[in-house]
Order: sequence, then structure tokens, then C-alpha cells
Amino acid sequence: MDIGFETSWFRERLKEAGNPKRAAGEKKYLKSPWKFYGVTVPQRHKIVKEWLKKHQDLQLGDAEKLTEILWNSEWHEEKSLAIDIVRLTSGRLTVKQIPLVEKMINETTGWDHLDEIAVHVIGTMIDNDKATLKYLSKWAKSKNFWVRRAAVLSQIPQFKRKAGNKKLFFEIIVPMFDEGTHWSKEERFFIRKAIGWALREIANVEPEVAFEFIKQYKYKMSGLTFREASRNLPENYQKRLA
Repeated sequence: MDIGFETSWFRERLKEAGNPKRAAGEKKYLKSPWKFYGVTVPQRHKIVKEWLKKHQDLQLGDAEKLTEILWNSEWHEEKSLAIDIVRLTSGRLTVKQIPLVEKMINETTGWDHLDEIAVHVIGTMIDNDKATLKYLSKWAKSKNFWVRRAAVLSQIPQFKRKAGNKKLFFEIIVPMFDEGTHWSKEERFFIRKAIGWALREIANVEPEVAFEFIKQYKYKMSGLTFREASRNLPENYQKRLA
């Protein structure tokens, strides 16, 4: 694969689909440091679908190279394309791709990219290779709160299937309830929200497991985490938490 040619092809398609007014609005909404073309998510997916028709035999090594080049871009949508490309090969990802994934979560500057990587890339890697789980504890201790958020969210695909290593998950999130005094307002919000989201996914399929955990740590978790975690619990459990 001619990586330079493919990169240029993607950039031309983004330029064609771009909307300056939308670009300005998205940059403001996401509080992003990156440049924007102003391309909608459906438009981006259409571009990827068009590209994939010509690359049905996409090799993992080529996908990694293309992902890294697009991820290193100063354009938001090119970074999004990088995630799209690596997702195309996610069924083949193992711990061998951890260096690429770690680079991406460490360099993420917003929830939209981080959540895609955590849930749809790392989540699939966990299914492919359980050795991926050992990195979650490491990420949970990172100074970078986006990396910590990744540690919280990465097992969501498993939780939705009534699976996942919940013992590990609980070990990861309990220390986060103590929230260091140096945590920024943004950091508190995104970690609290992530914990609540992951607990809610457990509550949807294993309400008794989520209930017991929430009951035990109700007075340690933030109000936001409690509301997010408990809002889908059956009424009888919610009454017992009131």
C-alpha cells in the first residue's frame, strides 16, 4: 500500500466535504486545539466506506501505518479517521498493538476520540487478547485523566454482555472516589461521568451486582456518579438506595 497516496486521498475527500461554518462550531463545542474541516460523522463514515471497498484485503501493518500518520495530524477529522482505520482491523488487534493505542490515549485531548478508542478499540482488544486487561490498572494510575478514563470505559463491551472482569474494574474505580485536591473541574466531571456510565452498563444486565456496589460506596462517590450509575436500576433497588 502506498501510505502517502492513501493519506492524500483521505485529505482530499475531507476538504471536499468540509463546511467552514460547521468547523468553527465544532471546534468551539469540543474546546479542541485542533483544526477542523467541518465534516459530519455520517460524511466521514461514507468516506471510510468508499475507501474500504477498494481495500478489502487491508493488512494490519498497513492499517497501523496509516493510523499513525492520520493520528499525528493537526486536523480533528484526520484523527477521527485514524480511529476508524484501526477499528477496521480491531478484530485482529492484540497486546502487540498496545504501543499504538497507548500513544493515542495519551495524546487524546477530548472525550469524542477517547471514548471511541476505549470502547471500540481497546474493548475489542480485550475480547481478542485477555492480556490487554493488565494495562488497565496501569492506565488507572496515569497523571493524564483521559488515560484514566480509558481504563474505566474499556470493559463496557464486556459489561453489556454480562461479562468482563468486574473485580478489576472495582479495584480501578474505588481509589478514584478520593479525587486528589489538584484535580481540575474538567477532570472531576469526566472521571465521575465515566464511572457512572460503566456502572450503569453493569446495572442494565446485572442490577444486583451494580446495586451492591453502589450501596457500599454511595457516600464515597460523587452525586453525578451516583445518579448516572443508579438511574437504570429497577425501582425496588432505587428505593433501597434513597
